[in-house]
Amino acid sequence: MSNANDNTQTVAPPPKRLKSSDEVSSQSDDWLSVVLNEVEVDPRIDTWNCFFQDSHVSRHKPQNSEITFNTPFIFKSVNPAQNLVNGAESNSQRRQEFSSNLSSFSTNFLSEDLVGKVVEVLGILLEEVKKDIWITIINKDHLIPASFLREFNKLVHDSHPNNVKTPFIKCVEEFRSFISRVQSSYLSPDIELFKNALNSYCQITSFITVVHMLFDTVVMDFLCENNEEISIRQLSVETFMNIFHDDDNFLKRNIPFDDQPPNASENLEAFTWYYRLVVRSQPQYQCDLSVRFHSLNIHFTTLEPIESILSILYTKHFLNVLAKEQQKDHGQFYTPREVMQFMWDRVLIGKGNRTWIEKLLGGSFQNSSLYPNQSSSNWGVLPQAPSVLDPCMGIGSFLCEYISRLILAAQQCPIVWNNSVAISNLLHSLSVNLWGIEIDAFAYHLCKINITLHILPLYKRYLHLTSLINDLKLSRLHLFCNDTLNLYLPKREHTWEYENLWLLRSPQRLKFDFIVTNPPYMIRKTGFISEPDSELFDERVLGKGGMQAYAYFFWFCVERCREEIGEVCLISASQWMGLEFADKLRAWMWQKCHLVEFFQFEPFKVWRKIQTDSLIFRLRRRSEPILSTSVPPIQPVLTESSILFLRYMNRKATLHETLQAYSNFDPNNAQYEKDMQYKLSLPYPMTQLPSSTNSYSFTFLMPSSAVSAYLHSITAHLPSLCDHASMKHTWVENNPLIWHRGPNTNPVYALVVRTTWAYSKFGPEVCRRWLRPVFYWNGKNGGKEAEFWQKMGDELRLEKKESSPAEAYVPFIVNNSGGTTIAKDGLEQDRSMYSLIMVDRDAVDKVRREFGENSEFWKYLKEARKYLQTGFTSREVVYCGTSKCGIDVQTKIIHPINYGYFSKNQPRQRFFIDEDNVCVTNQCIYFTVKTTTRLPPYFFLGILNSTTIQHFLSHHCKYDQQGRMRLFRENMAKIPYAAPAHSDGVEWFIRCVQRMILARQMLYEGIRICGDEDKVASTIVEKLRRGAWQLTGREWQEKESNAYNDETSVILREEQEGNWVMVKQCRGRGDGVEYSLCPGSGGEQVARHETEETTEQTTTFHNFSSAADAAVLKDHRAPSGNNISKTHIMKPFFESLLYASACLQYAIDQYTYTLYGINAKFQMALEEELKLELFEAILNKYPRLNGTAGNEDGEEKKGKVPEWGERLFEEVEVSIEEGQNLLRQKRTILLRGYKNMK
Repeated sequence: MSNANDNTQTVAPPPKRLKSSDEVSSQSDDWLSVVLNEVEVDPRIDTWNCFFQDSHVSRHKPQNSEITFNTPFIFKSVNPAQNLVNGAESNSQRRQEFSSNLSSFSTNFLSEDLVGKVVEVLGILLEEVKKDIWITIINKDHLIPASFLREFNKLVHDSHPNNVKTPFIKCVEEFRSFISRVQSSYLSPDIELFKNALNSYCQITSFITVVHMLFDTVVMDFLCENNEEISIRQLSVETFMNIFHDDDNFLKRNIPFDDQPPNASENLEAFTWYYRLVVRSQPQYQCDLSVRFHSLNIHFTTLEPIESILSILYTKHFLNVLAKEQQKDHGQFYTPREVMQFMWDRVLIGKGNRTWIEKLLGGSFQNSSLYPNQSSSNWGVLPQAPSVLDPCMGIGSFLCEYISRLILAAQQCPIVWNNSVAISNLLHSLSVNLWGIEIDAFAYHLCKINITLHILPLYKRYLHLTSLINDLKLSRLHLFCNDTLNLYLPKREHTWEYENLWLLRSPQRLKFDFIVTNPPYMIRKTGFISEPDSELFDERVLGKGGMQAYAYFFWFCVERCREEIGEVCLISASQWMGLEFADKLRAWMWQKCHLVEFFQFEPFKVWRKIQTDSLIFRLRRRSEPILSTSVPPIQPVLTESSILFLRYMNRKATLHETLQAYSNFDPNNAQYEKDMQYKLSLPYPMTQLPSSTNSYSFTFLMPSSAVSAYLHSITAHLPSLCDHASMKHTWVENNPLIWHRGPNTNPVYALVVRTTWAYSKFGPEVCRRWLRPVFYWNGKNGGKEAEFWQKMGDELRLEKKESSPAEAYVPFIVNNSGGTTIAKDGLEQDRSMYSLIMVDRDAVDKVRREFGENSEFWKYLKEARKYLQTGFTSREVVYCGTSKCGIDVQTKIIHPINYGYFSKNQPRQRFFIDEDNVCVTNQCIYFTVKTTTRLPPYFFLGILNSTTIQHFLSHHCKYDQQGRMRLFRENMAKIPYAAPAHSDGVEWFIRCVQRMILARQMLYEGIRICGDEDKVASTIVEKLRRGAWQLTGREWQEKESNAYNDETSVILREEQEGNWVMVKQCRGRGDGVEYSLCPGSGGEQVARHETEETTEQTTTFHNFSSAADAAVLKDHRAPSGNNISKTHIMKPFFESLLYASACLQYAIDQYTYTLYGINAKFQMALEEELKLELFEAILNKYPRLNGTAGNEDGEEKKGKVPEWGERLFEEVEVSIEEGQNLLRQKRTILLRGYKNMK
């Protein structure tokens, strides 16, 4: 076990002079000296009222123990024993079942309901204390200490909006001036800000006070009987705290502020004065809280509920309140206790044959008995606590779980539990080997309280075994209020804090046996997570910035883990397993670590408010890293177990049930949960990371389906769809596509503007010169971006959050009726909703010369840099690298880079083709075809939108259990490419893709001439994505018009003159009876019966008079008055083209199956895995193709035209031709209607 150097001399604080009651009364204005602890008040005298004359807390001891506050307090008494399941034993009883004669430190079990009651009691007390603190502070007769002003100004700054200078109170007189205006009816913005900051200060101070009162109550209940005098109970708290180092005794003065690191202060003196000078000097204050708890039969004789109480109290009355008042979210999520217990269970399993008790106590049993008797001498040495580190300890939950297990291990060994010397040694080694870091000063303070409480059982046991309590003095706990990513050193050298932080900064100087923690999920600009110190982290592995925060903690933990025998267990998101940002980190981890086991949790399972999934993983540090140049042995010898990856797919299972399933899993037992997916991967050197890529993805460790294994087996020999790297000299000729990504137009896409707004703001000359159409959608509608656009005068920019207009084959852009990426007609500023400002670094001076610094264009670029790029002070204006936007590429295949996951509303990928030189941003990737590839882009457009590629995308590009995908180059390069061998098949396939594009363009145009465009668009696009075509909603029923009923249908008829008419055919009214949509009939159906023949009489659109045209327009007009068709009239048009699209997608999928050689069995399995639905109407007409089957001559059918290929194509052509004719007639009607209205 590693011990830190604890021999450094600590500078002792100056002696304090104890004031008498006479001195206090004569110096009532010396409140500052008391708060700053320059003089110490005798707690035995009633002195606090001299400094807080207006405090509403009673100054007199009551005659009886029933002391209540002003706030009413009513609870029903609950018997804790009734909360136990019948026949069940408490945790403490179960833990001691091996021995009945061991004294227990846990005799009372608090249920979850009573934990809530405790928090409720403390919440009521907090409000009472907060009110009294407020009244005390605003009293004009009280002096204001400097520490208060410092913390108050911080709160004012934190409560103020970003980029706005905050007011600063420099002296007490300014604060008094503010106080005098707080109570007025009208509050100016500054006064309102000050009032909110003061409210936050009172909230924090009351919270700290209540937590200290809870601490006192727990210690008194734990060590004393309920009927003992309050003075004796309080003395027990002081005696207990005296075993700790003076700097850990928070009943005494905190260490000087100057000794603290520059970014995070432990000095909470400005918030603890009320507890120390008011509460502790008045015993009835503490007595009242005890009475409240005891009235509920709550006696803290167990530490089981402390974790829950502190975490709930901290979240509910500190984090939530301050986050709301300061508009800040520090991303602090506390790990559920059952997850912490599971993680500690895993590390204590560990490697080797020692039991968990031996690992915790450092002993070695010589016999098979797990619990040696009291007289056994097998221990050999005194117990030694292992070294433990939590680099982001929060309120100390992981460390407290470790202490609880350490105490439990001691209880299980009578030779330890019954030996005062062993207990003393355990306490001393615990204070030396327990290490933790926390950046938040308030969480850090709670952590010290939490850890101190969890040491109570060992202290109590020591009291039980010996009376030499004065001989017990622990060294200072290695707990630091600091930033793990920087580990700032104090200003003064040669202090205890400096020496130990210096040790912690170097992994060569300090190693740990166990590191178990929950690192923060991401780098957030909240002041809590800063840029990492380059001296602590290797930028070659972690980069210089932008890396997820947890990656730095991975590095920190692994570097400080003891080689081979040390254990690291972490919980994080799972994105780092496969995403590109962590490629070097994964390579480093593979070289440095033994990967042991992984447990994946679906979103919201561990934390109800966190959508991302979670991953618990365990690893150990290698003694010798794997070198990149290492050659694996020919006959390797395995010394490590296989790497285990578990994924429990039962979504209805609770967190407890999921953890239980993981704990019970045994790969050697075939009888495991049917919802459990698992994979065992052989470690190095049996498993080698692929050298063909730099990504070093760990996704190969994850369980995969039989379909994935089959596809890999038949495609492993194929080239890739694109290359792994951007350097041309590394390209492989057989890889047909080039992967691109649009430029980063940050800050927050300020270089993307609404085109109509830009024309009105900058003028046509600027826009024609510097703006180009861009494919973009607004993915957010709040935050500082909204403030910026409101300031710029374009409130419509972030009016609503937009969905991506990307759709397969053709994008669906609302303001574009042409079905292309940008409109071909209309005003110039209406052709594209968004435009990209084509200003890069080299263009900045050109803009200055052409338009000047007083132009609106220059002012906008400058304001965007100032407001949204506050850190780029070296830049005058905002700009981006426009060379990657694709404007010089005539034809490109585009897709959003972040694609969520496949679902019912998003069942397929959405690659579409652009032939309009439109720009893209880094929202999208796009493919271009290599010049060495002779196949046209339309061929690859069909392949990329096929079901086969969809499965490869899902397998290689998803990064979490939810199935969310990112189409990075490294991921796309893992998708195999099967080149076609038959030119006739290629031509047929390209025709299918081109007709698909046409059909979708027609559908989009049909949507735009319907009455309720948004509703119709939602329905049609969903059907289009799913490959369905039947429209059954109420809006598609003809009965919505008085003129039609369910027994009619709209059909097209072609007259001899070549004109098309739309007629309504009625069923059940006699053969050959059809009702034309006749103008001028007032909506009535007019039957035309001829005596000599049954052919219907129709009226052609071509022969309409102006009056007739107007009547038709009126009949087709939506209620709003626009010249738009009623929805139900378009139903045959939509169903026909949707059916054609479904047939074409089926043909594209079948061709791709044969190209890759996928047989019919795995086609169905693949579609089932992707949850795609196919309809019998298509399958019966066009049977599946067997990709591995050959014809009679033995020639494979890969990439050939199916036997039903031309038949399908003919059916599609009929639907498209009919749709084209209808659209042609609708255009004629609309055009004529517009002319008549004019």
